[in-house]
Order: sequence, then structure tokens, then C-alpha cells
Amino acid sequence: MTDDTNNQVAYKTTTATEYAEDDVPLEVEPGEGTPFVVIPRGGVQEVGRSCYQLETRFGTYLVDAGLNQGDGGQFPDFRGIDEGQIDAVFLTHAHIDHVGALPVIESRQLLSPRAPIITTRPTEALASTLLKDSLKIHKEKAKDPGREQLYTDADVRKVLDRFEPRGYIRGDIQDYVPNLSDQETLTFEFGNAGHLLGSAWIAFETMGSRIVFSGDLGGRSNHLPDIEEPPKADSLFLESTYGSTENHDSADDTRTEIYSDAITAVRNQEPVLIPCFGVGRSQELLYIFKNRLHQLDNDTRSRIQLIYDGMAVSATNTYNQHAHGEFASESIRNLRVNNGEDQPFHPDQAEAGYHIDRQEALDNERIPIIIAPSGMLSGGWAPSYLVEFAERYDHANIFLCGFQAEGTPGRQLEEAITADTETIEIILPALRLGEGVPDADDGTTVEIPSTWISRYSGLSAHGARDTLRWFARLVSPEEITLVHGEPDQQRALAANLADKVETVTGIRIGGMMDATPVRPRTDNKTDSALTDRPATKLLDEAEHELTFDETATAADIDHSDLVYRMDALEMALRTIDAELGVARHDDTLSEAEIRSIVRDEVKSLLTEEGILD
Repeated sequence: MTDDTNNQVAYKTTTATEYAEDDVPLEVEPGEGTPFVVIPRGGVQEVGRSCYQLETRFGTYLVDAGLNQGDGGQFPDFRGIDEGQIDAVFLTHAHIDHVGALPVIESRQLLSPRAPIITTRPTEALASTLLKDSLKIHKEKAKDPGREQLYTDADVRKVLDRFEPRGYIRGDIQDYVPNLSDQETLTFEFGNAGHLLGSAWIAFETMGSRIVFSGDLGGRSNHLPDIEEPPKADSLFLESTYGSTENHDSADDTRTEIYSDAITAVRNQEPVLIPCFGVGRSQELLYIFKNRLHQLDNDTRSRIQLIYDGMAVSATNTYNQHAHGEFASESIRNLRVNNGEDQPFHPDQAEAGYHIDRQEALDNERIPIIIAPSGMLSGGWAPSYLVEFAERYDHANIFLCGFQAEGTPGRQLEEAITADTETIEIILPALRLGEGVPDADDGTTVEIPSTWISRYSGLSAHGARDTLRWFARLVSPEEITLVHGEPDQQRALAANLADKVETVTGIRIGGMMDATPVRPRTDNKTDSALTDRPATKLLDEAEHELTFDETATAADIDHSDLVYRMDALEMALRTIDAELGVARHDDTLSEAEIRSIVRDEVKSLLTEEGILD
């Protein structure tokens, strides 16, 4: 505990449990007094391979299934899961550390034949891009001595066929999974997490108990809505990436700083490489340049060669297609509706890497600003560009603007900023442009001047401790389990939450395969699932999107605007359907009361649309 901890809330640290055999027993079986048991299979005391097995009395589910880009095991530990045991997978968002292991699950036949993968519409689209790209990398690495290919193209196709995309609404598992026991009463809710397009926290409820998985929490993006308030719950599984950082630097100031430093570099004839996640951070950066490049004088603007590459290209296309309605910030929605902008993440002069000769782009008179994955320089095009920079330039710039996991080249560069050394020698998993990929793990050794490296912390897509604490207070759980964070971050956050979250009686720093029981809270303060997000509330929030001019003709209505209005209408209708499913499992409501609720919701919806007076 830290010195500022005044109460006696206990937290415990658990570690990986070693099993000699594939049989991994449940220490606690779900039942009437223990509606949920959660078994972390990755994503504990590390940032990577997030995967949490959620057991109810009548079903087995996974929340996320990612891979690790840094040190440690690459995939989650699936020992003890039988073939066909998993009834459904829920995804919080489409980053590789949350979705990358899905094809492995498919390859090992751990999913039941008709098990769905339930997530948001943008997550489905982005996951498709990620998994196809990850397959290419996996097949290349499988050629190295001692490596084996763990999944195939067919496994990726089967995974993508399982997706059940949705909006930020509530659902009943019986409507998604065939052949479940009729006694399974699990309901779930997705709420916006503000981390990535389509990112979500997920709340589950059964047998009078509720658990919330935070996923990755953001709330700092210029193109995403704010984090949606979660419901109260008995237990919270909370990310802890920046658990020791009370506040981040200003995001607005950081955007200005990155842009200004990039333009200064161009004026000094120095190239800029910005390694970043292909999904999320790349689009944030492109949006910065789109909003500001037009303000430059013509001479400076003509000297810039803005390149975005690799997965950032296809992900940007997906962002342009899906960033609207409930998935986009008000500024993006206004840009689309008021300006008719259908590519809000594409600056006019930006060029996709596959449309140009990359080597020639570094040879011409224009100064390159390159946005390319991966953010940790552990793969993608960024390492190849950095190899070229090291070979070609005496002066260049590397902008690090995202989390750097232990064991990655990006972490080595980050640590060099404060080290007492003029250069840092690192091994990059790449060759020079046009030379393909390394045959083995050795890669290319380069020497980078420390003066090239700059660190920008204000763009983090992960909330700082103040955001995590705010979220935990809203959930008001009795038990918190910390996941998705390095041990020092988790210890700092555990001490802070123990002191600052009044409802908490225990905090765990989760361990691999450590079964965590979830029991109904003792103070009976969880709110009603039926009234958290009624369809009428959604209609009120979307009123401007659902209002049509009575005199308007089809030709007068902008197509994109029509899409947004239909999105809102669909969302409300699906919410009514979901609420009906939830109500059927609420023993406190009679059938007549259920019919009355649905009748009132439908009447409100039809009146709002002018179909009823």
C-alpha cells in the first residue's frame, strides 16, 4: 500500500498456476451463490493477450482473445478448455492484443459449432483487417526454424463467419446462441469505452448478479464519443495500463505539439517517422493533419510528402465507412452532415504506401512524414522505414506516441530518451525497403541517435488513473480485479482504488488461471438492468437524427444523413427487442407488465416518427 491509503481494504496478488497436464480444474464452480466464475487466460500482469473465461452455471464464454507483442507467451493459455466448450466470444475492441488469438481458438476447435463472436459493427470490420494482416505475419514467422503454423486461412475465414455485429445495446444470450440450456439467463450490454472505433465495456448479468469488464478505457480521442457511464455491478475487471499515472498531458496540447514539431522538421529538411497502431492511432494522426495542413503556406505544404502505410491504409478506409452515428464524436458527425465529408480521416495530400514507390519517396525533394504500424516497431512497415532512416540520414525524427510494451524495439527507444547515451543500438524485425522480411528473428541491427527520439504521452488511448477511478466509482463494485497492466502499474492503482472507491471491500491483481468467483453484492445496490438504457432515452438522444422535413423528397435527403437516421432508428428498435429479452428473465415482472413495457416503448417510437398521432 502507498502512504496515502487510509483504510484497510485488502488487495492480493496472484500469479500463474502451473499445471503439468491439460486438465485445469475450476477452483470454484458457478452455482446459485456464485453466478459467475472468471478465469484469466491472459492479460494479467502484462499488456497483451487479453482473454478471460467467463463461466456461468449453464455456459462457457470468452471475453477477448488476443496475442502478445512483447515478452512472454504469445497466445493465451487454453489448457483445460474442451473441444466445443465455448458457447460464445465477446470482443471489447479490435486491437491485436484483444482479437489476435481468435484463429487459434478456431484451429483447436474450442468453439461450439454455432458459437457466435459478439461485438460492435466497427469492431467486426476492423478485426477482419487485423486478422488477415496477422495471418500473413504468422505464416512468415512459421518459416523460421523451431516455429510452427498454428492456424490457416481457413481458420480466419471461419472466425469471420462467426461474427454477430451490433450497436451499443443490450442483448439476451438466448437470442444469439442456439441449443443453450433453457435455464441460462445471461444478458449482456455493450457501452462505449472511448478507446477505439467501436470499443466497448461489457456488462453481464445472471441470477441476480452483474459483472463489468472495462475493456480498454479511453475518453481522450478527438473523433470518438466520451466513455458511456456503466451500470453498477458486484464485480469489476478493470484495465490498469496507466495505473500509476494520475493524469495524462493535455491531448489537445499534444496534438498541436506533434503537428508543430512535424512541420518544423519539414522546414529543417528532416524526415519524420511516426510508428503507431495501424488501427486507432493512425487515424487520430491523419485527422490532426487533415484539420491543419490547409492552414500552411503553399510553399511549406508543397514540400510535405505525407505517407500512411500498411494496415493503417485499410483501417482508415474502415474508419471512413463506420465512424458515424453512435460510434463517432459530434465533430465527426457534424463534418459529415454539414460539410458532406465522406473521408474525414484522409488528408487531401496523404498517399497510401502501396500507391507509391517507397524508396523513391525517400529520394525525392519532398520531405516525408510517415505514419506506419506497428507502434512498438515489432512488425509492419515502421521497422523497414527506420532501417532506411538509419542508412540514409544524419538527422531525422522518430515520434513515439503510444504505449511501448516490455521487450519491444519501441520500449528500447523510449528508454533511450532518459538514458545517458548518445546512441541506442536496437534490432529491428525488418530489412531495407524492397528487400523483403528477415529469414530469422535476428532482423537488422541499427544505431539510432538519441536526439532523433521524441516521446508524446498526451495521445494515449488508455485513460490515466483518474479515468480508471471515475469508472470504478460508477460501477461501485465490492470486488475489483486488475488486468491489462504491468505489475508496478497495478500495485499503484490497487492502493489508490482501495483508498478512493468507497464500495470496495477487496482488490485483486489477477493471476493466470486464477479462478475468481463473483457473488451477489451484500448491499443490494445494483440497479435494474431493464431501466439502465431504455429505448426512449436513445430516441431522445438521437432526436436530431430521426427528424425528417415533411416536405422533403427522396432526392432532397443526403444519402449519408439518411444512413445516420436509419442507424438511430435501428438502434432504438433493437433496444426494445433486447429489453423484452431481459424482461423475460426478470422474476419481478408479470407477463402483463412485460407486454405493457413493450407496448409503451413501441408507441413512443412510432409517435416520435410521426406514424402515430
